[in-house]
Amino acid sequence: MNNLWKIYEKEPLEFINSLIHVPSMQRLKDIGMNCGVEYTAFDFFSNIVPYSRYQHSIGVALIVYHFSHDFRQTVAGLLHDIATPVFAHTIDFYHQDHLKQESTELDTKKVIEKDTLLVSLLHKYHLTIEDVCNYHLYPLADNESPKLSADRLEYTLGNMYSYGFCDLEMI
Repeated sequence: MNNLWKIYEKEPLEFINSLIHVPSMQRLKDIGMNCGVEYTAFDFFSNIVPYSRYQHSIGVALIVYHFSHDFRQTVAGLLHDIATPVFAHTIDFYHQDHLKQESTELDTKKVIEKDTLLVSLLHKYHLTIEDVCNYHLYPLADNESPKLSADRLEYTLGNMYSYGFCDLEMI
């Protein structure tokens, strides 16, 4: 999946690289983007390329940075799924939030606040928790459906690749 990142932004970005190593971001490596369908018995899903919230979050940040070069928006995009639980949007259905699918974002600020390494890095980059805990503030990062946003673009491309609908050259 990392090959997609080179499509979004040609060079690695040091500030993103430092932020992705904090504990709350590392946790996302084990949270799948597909809400658990990869654990079903359907043959189609048994052969998909693994795709995590970690990979997706980095992709969103790279897309935002590519078009904005703005640290606040980029970090907000990077951290937008930091509170996502296992099975993600399945939880949104449980909370009767299946249309907006935002209930899993309610603890974003709390997760950021509890990660002391993340908070210290935000200070290093002159960012506040308020700058980055709500990516909905930045239309490039997030927009109401059906409008395009970095989040929607990244998971669409990521799913197309993960499901085998197209290769990297086509993307």
